[in-house]
Amino acid sequence: NISDALCFVLGRLSIKSMRAAKAKNLIFMGTKAASPAKEAIVELVFDNTDKTFSIEENEISIKRIVRLNGQSIYKINNQTKTRQEVLSLLAQGGIDPNGFNIILQGEIQNFVRMHTEERRKIIEEVSGISIYESRKEKSLRELGKTDEKLKEILSILRERTAYLNNLEKERQQALRYQKIEQDIKKFKASIINFDLNKRKKHLEEIKESINKKNKEIGKIKSEILNLGKEVRNSEEKIESINKKIQASTGLEQEKLNQEIANIRAELAGMNVRLENYESKLSNILNQKQELREAITNSELSVRELQKKSPLAERKDREINLKKQELEKLEEQRKKFYTIKSELKTIKERLQDKKILMQNYTGESDFLLKQIESAASELFDKKTDSQKIEHLKISLNEKKEQAERLNREERELEKKSYADESEIEKQNKLIEKISKMDVCPLCKSKITEGHISHISQEILPKIELLKKQVSESDKKLGDILSRKEIVKKETEQMNTELSKRESDMVKISNMHEKKEQIKSIQEKIDNLNGEIAELEKTNRRLQDSFDRDSNIEEKCETLRVVIQEISMRSEENVSSEISFKQRELERSKISLKQLSREEAEINDEIKEIRKILEAKEELL
Repeated sequence: NISDALCFVLGRLSIKSMRAAKAKNLIFMGTKAASPAKEAIVELVFDNTDKTFSIEENEISIKRIVRLNGQSIYKINNQTKTRQEVLSLLAQGGIDPNGFNIILQGEIQNFVRMHTEERRKIIEEVSGISIYESRKEKSLRELGKTDEKLKEILSILRERTAYLNNLEKERQQALRYQKIEQDIKKFKASIINFDLNKRKKHLEEIKESINKKNKEIGKIKSEILNLGKEVRNSEEKIESINKKIQASTGLEQEKLNQEIANIRAELAGMNVRLENYESKLSNILNQKQELREAITNSELSVRELQKKSPLAERKDREINLKKQELEKLEEQRKKFYTIKSELKTIKERLQDKKILMQNYTGESDFLLKQIESAASELFDKKTDSQKIEHLKISLNEKKEQAERLNREERELEKKSYADESEIEKQNKLIEKISKMDVCPLCKSKITEGHISHISQEILPKIELLKKQVSESDKKLGDILSRKEIVKKETEQMNTELSKRESDMVKISNMHEKKEQIKSIQEKIDNLNGEIAELEKTNRRLQDSFDRDSNIEEKCETLRVVIQEISMRSEENVSSEISFKQRELERSKISLKQLSREEAEINDEIKEIRKILEAKEELL
């Protein structure tokens, strides 16, 4: 057993020479008391203090392990090595597993019966000469191979020389071709330069033409902009009209609007009639006042004329009275013209204020329409900076989520690629081992047991890797779907953010326009107050103006009366008295007629006011 163990650890391959049919027969098969072993191990330790072996250690351990599948593993100082490396190390100490370091049973008889040549080989081997013979034979074989390679190289050199000569000829042709090609390039360059100069001139002409066209285009664009503005204004008008039409849709509403318009027209007409009647009434009252004064004056004149006092004394007294009256009328006339001038100024100011009021109202209506238009275009009327900030934060979170998903995707792709590469590598390894004849580890012939053992070790790894690749693919699919969702949500958020930012600008503009409307409304209120004051002053001055509208006629009449009094004589006193009395009667008749007209107008005014109240209540 010891000699067989030494043969085994030194690397002998013939199992039969170690009294076993198979390698696994060397492993302990077990008994009733002890379980079988999985492997057999023999370790041999050499003393290397004299440095016989090339390893720089005082002891060298050589170990051989055989397993149930027949695989052999060799180790030197517990480091796995090939059988050839073990044999090379043993050869340094003159040890050969198949040599005569160990004389096995029956080999002495064989040695005696051997042929002299075979016996000489054994003696050379034991004496250590055979290794040199083998090295010599190996060197001679390598020399023979080297000579054959030299012959091959010389034949290749001859072929290469011929090939080089051909290459030299081709080189000369290529150089000539390059020179011709350079000449062609120069000629082409000169032709291109000529064409280029020609094209440059043509290009300058085209640029001049383009500049002219651009100027024309600029003019046309300005016209287009103007037309665009007009179109937009027209579209705005159309939109406002459409809105009004939409707001006013419905037959019943149309009828109501028509009836309201008719009532307003009737009210306006009746107000005009009322004003006319009130104006007539004012004129009648003025005429009555004048007639009363005329009657009083006529009665005084008649009494004066009927007195028995001297004519000259009566004339002087009456002329003095009339002159005093004329002075009063002159003062009233001056006031009348002053009032007339003030009334003109007030009317002009009132007209200016009304025009300014119309401008303010138009501007306010225009701003209001712009606000309504902007409000109809808003995405969300409740948009504020807080919502936008919250949306931006959400958008940044989505971007970070997208980045995180991208990183996960890259890591999974790397892992999946590495796993697939490892699967391919393991498959190639199985395929490669199945095609090999000798195992690179144990240097023994590869059997079905080798392939089965390797497959049992590798296939679970491949299955695990495939499972990992499948899981990675599922995770990648999940990440892609999540990325698509995040992308859609990000796009929606970007769209909403741009709309809300646009809303903020529009809302800011709306606030500015509301402030403008507020300012304009304040101006309108101030203007209304000023117009009310001016209209009040205008009515007061107009009443005074209407009251004294016949002041010129009164003055002229009074002057004529003074002239008549100054021309009065005893002969025409009686005729003047009779004239004054007739005039007094006519004045009384006119006063009665005016009183009747006043009563009629008052009745008309009452009737109109009743109708007005009814119409206003209906409106």
